Amino acid sequence: MAPKPSGAQTSRFRALMALLRPDLLRWVGLGALLTVSSALSLGGPLVVRHIVDLATDGTTAARITGLAVIFLVIAVTTQFLSVVVAWFATITAWRTTNQIRLDMARHVLGLDHEFHRRHTPGELIQRVDGDVTSVSDFLGRVVPKAVGAAVLVFGMLVVLAFVDWRLAIGMAVYVVLAAWVVVRSRHRAVGESSDEMGSYARLYGGIEERLTAAEDLRANGAGTHAMWRFVEDSADTMHSALRRERAFLRMWWGVQGAVATGSVLTLAVSGLLVARNSITVGTAFLLFQYVLLLARPLEDVVHQLETVQKANGAMVRVIDLLAVRATIIDLGAVAPGPGALSVRFEHVSFDYGDSEPVLIDIDLDIGAGRSVGIVGRTGSGKTTLSRLLLRLVDSTDGTLALGGVPITDIALADVRRRVALIPQEVELVAGSVRDNVTLFDPVPTDEAVRNALRLAGLETLVAGGIDRPLGSGGAGLSAGEAQLLALARVWLRDPDLVVLDEATARVDPLTESRIEAGVRELMSGRTTVIIAHRLSTLRHVDEIVVVDHGRVVEHGDRSVLSELTNGRFRHLLELALDMDPADADPVLP
Repeated sequence: MAPKPSGAQTSRFRALMALLRPDLLRWVGLGALLTVSSALSLGGPLVVRHIVDLATDGTTAARITGLAVIFLVIAVTTQFLSVVVAWFATITAWRTTNQIRLDMARHVLGLDHEFHRRHTPGELIQRVDGDVTSVSDFLGRVVPKAVGAAVLVFGMLVVLAFVDWRLAIGMAVYVVLAAWVVVRSRHRAVGESSDEMGSYARLYGGIEERLTAAEDLRANGAGTHAMWRFVEDSADTMHSALRRERAFLRMWWGVQGAVATGSVLTLAVSGLLVARNSITVGTAFLLFQYVLLLARPLEDVVHQLETVQKANGAMVRVIDLLAVRATIIDLGAVAPGPGALSVRFEHVSFDYGDSEPVLIDIDLDIGAGRSVGIVGRTGSGKTTLSRLLLRLVDSTDGTLALGGVPITDIALADVRRRVALIPQEVELVAGSVRDNVTLFDPVPTDEAVRNALRLAGLETLVAGGIDRPLGSGGAGLSAGEAQLLALARVWLRDPDLVVLDEATARVDPLTESRIEAGVRELMSGRTTVIIAHRLSTLRHVDEIVVVDHGRVVEHGDRSVLSELTNGRFRHLLELALDMDPADADPVLP
């Protein structure tokens, strides 16, 4: 894979620095510890050099013993500092990456419906947690060693420059060549690692998707197909891992070759210089020890190379994800007046960018406090209308106004507070009944929660205690109770516009009647939009809107449209009566 352009690398480096900035003081402190530790590492060989030269000149044992004690103190202190650096680096890396996790989770949750339509939950979990874990390993294990190696090399060159400038030049050339070998093979390794992480994300996303749909897959005999898709995704992941491993081995052999070459050249050059009396035996020993010191960081690169590869690929993915900008921009500052919200669609069109238009030139007025039923065939654009009302998506053209204010001029927090949705599939979480009604908001009182449950017809949950735990996915509740609990959420919020999207499509007739009774009571003093296939749920609405192929083809009072002989709504009622007498409208015979 070709390396990214330098401009992209620069922007990503700046983004990485921005991620590290909240814990900058800790990272600076870590750098100071590394500097001291590296200085002590350089000091030890200098003391040994002095000991060797003094011993060669026949100095006293007492002086050599004193220097040996100094060397021992330096060695023990260096080991102690290495432990402190490892502990401090791990703590700092986890603090930083935990904050990155929070930032990424907040960022992903703030992205709009279109983004989540293209990315599965399993993929996003891998991005938010798996990639950041790789970054944490990199920051905690690799960065300290890399910074320590940089300080070590710089200090080594300074020391050698004072000892013999020729040695400093030779060491500098060796360092540059070794670094060139690593950098040259790094770009391909990083690209392959990023591809591997992406293949893992697709694999986990597919697993999550198929586990979620396990019941449907089994019921429809699609298990074999699902398994073959898993095999294909696994094979793709394996091939990506093999390509990354090949890149890793090429880099590993390059580094090992550089280390071996440096060691051989050092022994040969040192022996030659000592033979010519250009350097002392102690200086030769110093040079060899410095080469060994330099070899250790290079070998660390080899051992940590997989971590470096994964972390570089992961950091690219983390920064790229954080660079994704929501198409829903929250710049609103105007609040509609209190009370029920009127709704105005003015020449509204919408498409998802990769398909035919979903809504075309919608003109629609819904008065404040009115209840409207929206009907039409599957795929006609009904659900998209509800997404526009909640500002989960923005219209491609035209203007949508709530309470006379364009929805883009209203703060998103106000839209979420004043517009509520009761969906067809209710999401319940592992927690108490209270948690599922309040969605973990600590502000509502227990009595307010109980009252909302009573208004939704869930007296049994009140009697059982609102602190009773529910399992993941609402285990312990029936589908009908889950739908009524969604109604309780709306009662608790007390919004001014309520949208019901096929809220009774998956419940039994008895629960449907309970939901309808609750909705009728909820309509009072609020604007209500009900999207429905089952026309029996629309007996009590004021108006009907018929949508066909993204266009409003009929709109008017329900009673008028029911009696319109050639009308679209009348035709739908007649079809419903033929298919299911329970859907018959009172107006029809």
